[in-house]
Amino acid sequence: MSEDHNHPNYILIWVVLLVLTVLEVAVAFFPKWFPGMDYIIITTISLLLGMAFVKAGLVAAYFMHLKFEQKNFIMIVSFPLVLACVLVILLLPDVAFG
Repeated sequence: MSEDHNHPNYILIWVVLLVLTVLEVAVAFFPKWFPGMDYIIITTISLLLGMAFVKAGLVAAYFMHLKFEQKNFIMIVSFPLVLACVLVILLLPDVAFG
């Protein structure tokens, strides 16, 4: 690990993760609550993906201590994750329409 650092407030981070999880469960019911709205499925999926990325970022930054690491190490870790996401997105049309 790089230099010594102050320990973050893990309880606060846990509470934020808990609130985001409760919001994700609530957002998952949007199609039932608003059945006549156009684009409700796209909105629901977008919100769920956004909250999932925020939660993953919080876990990686604080619980995996990546926030306190050097920038080169963060790039080494994040590049394969971004590449995997790009490959999955690029292959989705083949899976859906193939």
